[in-house]
Amino acid sequence: MRAVVFDMDGTLLDSVPTVSRAYADAIRSLGGPPVSPDEVVAGWHVGHTELVLAHFLGRTCGPAEVERFHAHLDPAVAELRPFPGIPALLDEVADAGLLLGVFPAATRRVALSMLAAAGIDARFGVVVAGDEVDRPKPAPDGLLLALRQLGVPAEATAYVGDAEVDLDCANAAGSLGVHARWGARAGVRAGAHPVAARPYDVLSLLAAPPQPHGGNGTARQGDSDSVRPIGSSADQLRLAGEDGQS
Repeated sequence: MRAVVFDMDGTLLDSVPTVSRAYADAIRSLGGPPVSPDEVVAGWHVGHTELVLAHFLGRTCGPAEVERFHAHLDPAVAELRPFPGIPALLDEVADAGLLLGVFPAATRRVALSMLAAAGIDARFGVVVAGDEVDRPKPAPDGLLLALRQLGVPAEATAYVGDAEVDLDCANAAGSLGVHARWGARAGVRAGAHPVAARPYDVLSLLAAPPQPHGGNGTARQGDSDSVRPIGSSADQLRLAGEDGQS
């Protein structure tokens, strides 16, 4: 394994409630139907901000509608934080010599502002946003672009995400999809992907021997103090237990 790319909302950042509320408020203020944050989450797989607004408003949207969304979102961005354990996970992966990237569905404007507010923007060598590719997830376009920019092949990369579209995107690209279950997103097929219940579990999944496609690679909780190599690399990862999460 040479690189790890992450989804953002619900994976790196505990941002799903904040973003979904901003969408619901913006849609209502733009004359759209009353939608709940849960309904927004169920429908935002269509792509970046402009496409999500168009989906719920039933009309073409442009800069004016996007700015209305930002009027609701931007005041809350400063309060966003990474999930517990994410900064430690990023440190461990980087210390092992693996490259780090982010590919969210969000626009570049949203992604950069959120990552900066959470204090983790400098950890990533590459950020590819949803508005920088033609097709949204589960199409692999954005992930493949991130891998080209990182200079690594898909088969040497893991893509970590909390939603079904993230894992299907990884499969389509030829990468290892890891389900970030700490984001608690419903609707992911059980047993179809390796599962990380907590951020540090990602480390043990990367260190484990390769499994047949579609195998259930749930990380073992007893691995928290072990040291194991990643693939054929000489780098090793010390798995951080729950007490080591930040």
